[in-house]
Amino acid sequence: MMPLAPLMLALTLGQVDPYVRSRVDAGDTRTQCLYWTSNRVVWNQSTYGNPDTAGDSEFDAIRASFQSWQDIFAECGNLTLVEGPRVDEREVGYRRQGTNTNLVLFRTRDCNSVVPATDACWADDTCANTHDCWDDDDNTIAITLTTYDERSGIIYDSDISFNAARFSFTTANGGTCFPPVTTHCVATDVQNTATHEVGHLIGLDHTRATGSTMNPSAPPGEVSKRVVDSGSRGFVCDAYPQGQASQSCLHPVTSIELGPKAGGCSAAGPGGALSLVAVWSLWLARRRRREEAVR
Repeated sequence: MMPLAPLMLALTLGQVDPYVRSRVDAGDTRTQCLYWTSNRVVWNQSTYGNPDTAGDSEFDAIRASFQSWQDIFAECGNLTLVEGPRVDEREVGYRRQGTNTNLVLFRTRDCNSVVPATDACWADDTCANTHDCWDDDDNTIAITLTTYDERSGIIYDSDISFNAARFSFTTANGGTCFPPVTTHCVATDVQNTATHEVGHLIGLDHTRATGSTMNPSAPPGEVSKRVVDSGSRGFVCDAYPQGQASQSCLHPVTSIELGPKAGGCSAAGPGGALSLVAVWSLWLARRRRREEAVR
């Protein structure tokens, strides 16, 4: 076992690296990185969208977020991100039996407001899917839930949920604004948030590197993460080299055990963090990952 002091130093240094790869055990470089081995990942948006965003602009903003990453893959990577048709689907997570969808959706209701405290879903951690509501931290802007092989780190499924129960998502340009005024200005930007979350979907963790798309905080009015930074661009070229196999961190051994990893991103201010699933999330400044194993 690595002594505590060197391990903490490694974690501290990693927080400011140009990019940090997601791991089976968050931040532990002795464990496998998470990555896709397929050369084509199809993703879908839920038909419901976000009723509070002007027109259908949220769909376009999310599409632009994926495209910003796809442009990099086209230059130096081996993965193609393909938008599939919109689907009438409200459940996230991996299905052991049946078809899986890499889903992007907005949760517009707070589970605390619509689900009785006695409901069994709280203990089972299934309220979000059962009642189509947001069951994570109020300060988490969005969360990416990724299911992966615990030994090899190979990703099988990844879903992105936006906390529209708490945040006013906008797609316009302009100055910073706060509800109830959310027109012709930026409150919580859809594309800014989605570009960060797609980074988690392809295997990136948070870094504190200045100007990084994967920085774990996103204050109101921020749009800088719409553009993928050079460090995150380097991750694509390194982990998914064009004409070669996707790169693991350790020699991969496939297991029958799958782990879901989720993380969130928040809006509390510069000290907030994003989380990953493998849960990752973006906090109101963005949230860290919580990990749970599916066995």
